[in-house]
Amino acid sequence: MINLGGIGQAFSNPNFRLYTYGSSISLIGTWLQKAAVAWLAWELTKDPKWLGIVVLADLLPAVLSSPFAGVLADRLNRRRMLILLQSLMLVQALVLALLTYTGLINIGLLIGFTVVLGVIMGFNHPTRQSLINSLVRREHLSSAVALTSVIFNTGRVIGPAIAGFVIAAFGSDGAFALNALSFLPMLVALFYMQLPAQEVPVRSAAGFFGDMAAGYRYAARHAGIGPMLLIGLSLALLFRPLTEMIAAYVGQVFMGGPEQLGQLMAAGGLGAVVSGIWLAWRGGGGRGLVNIAVGSILASAAILLAFGFTTNVWVATGLMFLMGVVMTMRGTSTQTLVQMAVDPVMRGRVLSLHTMIFNAGPAIGSFALGLVATWAGLHVPLQVAAAINVVVWGWALSRRRRLIAALEPEGATPGGMPDSGPAAAPTAQTPVVGPARRLPGE
Repeated sequence: MINLGGIGQAFSNPNFRLYTYGSSISLIGTWLQKAAVAWLAWELTKDPKWLGIVVLADLLPAVLSSPFAGVLADRLNRRRMLILLQSLMLVQALVLALLTYTGLINIGLLIGFTVVLGVIMGFNHPTRQSLINSLVRREHLSSAVALTSVIFNTGRVIGPAIAGFVIAAFGSDGAFALNALSFLPMLVALFYMQLPAQEVPVRSAAGFFGDMAAGYRYAARHAGIGPMLLIGLSLALLFRPLTEMIAAYVGQVFMGGPEQLGQLMAAGGLGAVVSGIWLAWRGGGGRGLVNIAVGSILASAAILLAFGFTTNVWVATGLMFLMGVVMTMRGTSTQTLVQMAVDPVMRGRVLSLHTMIFNAGPAIGSFALGLVATWAGLHVPLQVAAAINVVVWGWALSRRRRLIAALEPEGATPGGMPDSGPAAAPTAQTPVVGPARRLPGE
């Protein structure tokens, strides 16, 4: 009999199985649309600068909306919030399909609808991530987070691969229409979930913005969460922009078309799936994840440096596979450690910070890459990013032992007490915003 390890443990939770079925299909559609938007932007402008602006429009709005989403995810019913958000994304994709089909689309409208989706996604990400903890038992959380990464990156494999053929056969409007349909299974899954009561903090006298600030102070003062978020920022700012700007490399460096775009994006997604499955199978409740997170920073530098010199699409395909492996190891390990360490009543706000980083880093990095590429070429920014990653790796390596003590099961304390004295963060036993109450089942 095959030993499924942590994978079997996570799937023993019925709600997580439902989530997996629905999310798998909706994320395929999301990545299909993502590839279609990038290719449509390139077709409309033939300019990497505009492609960078579209990426900025996609990701940056979430930086503005996710702080509000974090507080709401801690206060409101997360399942109902997700039903509303998934419905709004369905409508956005359908309208974009109609505009493209009728020939009314232009770069301005594409950017506008991309901004709308970015705002919605800013609410969706922290709400969805906060929900995971309610879908599985605590000892299965590390495998569940890794499996959500597998689901996400399986979409990265299948979605762009489908997009290449759909765009070639039916145009970008066909891709947008398929994405609209893909939200229906997730909506059905959310309706059928039976979840436990959600623990939420009692409203504090500080109000909405005071609660938001309290969550950020908690994350900054935590001996493990703060550094992990910084490691996540380096991933988002210095590594992910390459995947966001890959359409420009396909068109300008490799002289390819939508098929090559799908090939490269699918290779990155395949590497991420392989890595995610391994992380889910190994289980371990978080043990060893700090070493994985730190080591993957140096691997990121090596991959960026190699990609910064190649002009061969097949070499780039292999590097994209490795990029997917390393990106998942780095992103999943940091998110898992944060999820396991955070106080339950702070979960939404801390994960909203993760969403801000996840979106702001690639947005800023892609915009900068596009600007630099207009005068220095597409390779130079990657070589610079590789050098900065080496510096980040040195900093993380110097803090490795303290991170293990704060975050991994054998040495972690409940609140992740900071390295020294008076700035100590509140622990899980002393919540920042007062006692918790419980909402009826999510």
